[in-house]
Amino acid sequence: MGGTEYRQMSSTEAAAFPTELAVAHGTKDPRSAKRRGVLRAAAGFLLPFLAGFPFVVSGAIRVSWGEWLFALSAVLAVWSLLWCVLLLGWDNWLRFDPHFLLVPSAASATLLWLFVYMFPDIRFAVLQGWLVVLLFGAGLTSLREVLALNTFMVGGYLGTIALLAARGEPISWRFEIALLLVPFVLFAIFCGTVLERLRREKAEMKALRHQLSHLALTDQLTDLPNRRQFEEHLQRQSALCSRTGATYAVGVIDVDHFKEINDGSGHEVGDRVLVDLARIISSHLRQSDLAARLGGDEFAVLLAETNATEAGAVLNRVLQSAASYDFSVGGLRSQVTVSIGVAERQGEKTADDVLRQADTVLYEAKRQGRNRVVVSATERPSRVQAGEELSPR
Repeated sequence: MGGTEYRQMSSTEAAAFPTELAVAHGTKDPRSAKRRGVLRAAAGFLLPFLAGFPFVVSGAIRVSWGEWLFALSAVLAVWSLLWCVLLLGWDNWLRFDPHFLLVPSAASATLLWLFVYMFPDIRFAVLQGWLVVLLFGAGLTSLREVLALNTFMVGGYLGTIALLAARGEPISWRFEIALLLVPFVLFAIFCGTVLERLRREKAEMKALRHQLSHLALTDQLTDLPNRRQFEEHLQRQSALCSRTGATYAVGVIDVDHFKEINDGSGHEVGDRVLVDLARIISSHLRQSDLAARLGGDEFAVLLAETNATEAGAVLNRVLQSAASYDFSVGGLRSQVTVSIGVAERQGEKTADDVLRQADTVLYEAKRQGRNRVVVSATERPSRVQAGEELSPR
């Protein structure tokens, strides 16, 4: 249309096209989710400093101002760096960490090692803080990832304890391993198991939501969009055309004498006719167009940036393809014709107006003998008479 070539498109592609638009319309921005996660984690690290500030001022905690400010500066530096990674898009290079959880968790472990080294008296509380870090990956991190992170944390913790012992701190390795690390590791493994279960349940729920969305918007027999999805897409297209001044055309397609096909050859043949016809219709459309099954033996197509005459020419090819196609099932040969009505959006017409007008001229095609395309009279050039086939068979 207008010099644009139509490509062959399967019914599956046609069904997926509007569904993808709908999913994309309601999908949260993953980058925003990453940024919110980093901000929440940074706030979680800053909260103990704010809560402990009165104790530092009063001297209740044996921490010098220099130590407190150094630890706070380290927290701000690490999380500022992680924030810059997101702003610059460097996280896209981290294919092993699509949710940007593993790298921040490793950075958190490094900060916790620093806190253990600076404040060895509160190292048990620091270990508890690591369990909170793991919870940030609930529903996203796998058991293998949790175990890898936990191994990283424990290895760094033991290295930090060794440095403390070398510094002259009274470190009891028996106490560290028997009373701290063993329970800590076991509980971390338990947390990893729970997080893995949450991740699997989340993945299953996501798949279920996708399946339910597909079922709600798709005709199960033909795998084309259903009436609801077609009308929603038609409304969006109409709103777009109102802003841009572009146009579109709608065609309504109905199988001639479909009841006789069902009664004479059986519903299996009737279903096969609908499936094959859906494939024929989709094969004549571009990817920007949309084919749908409205119900029963009635189909509709939406052709973007297309006037009624151009749409009529395209749908006449659909009509000819259907008439020449061998709809055979189980040795039963069945020839099928269709009737098609075409209308174009003009002026202040609403989406409902265009669909209603296409449906009206469809019945005009039926009245004039079926097996023909009729373009709405108000949109056809004067040389085209109502009920005339655009291309004689």
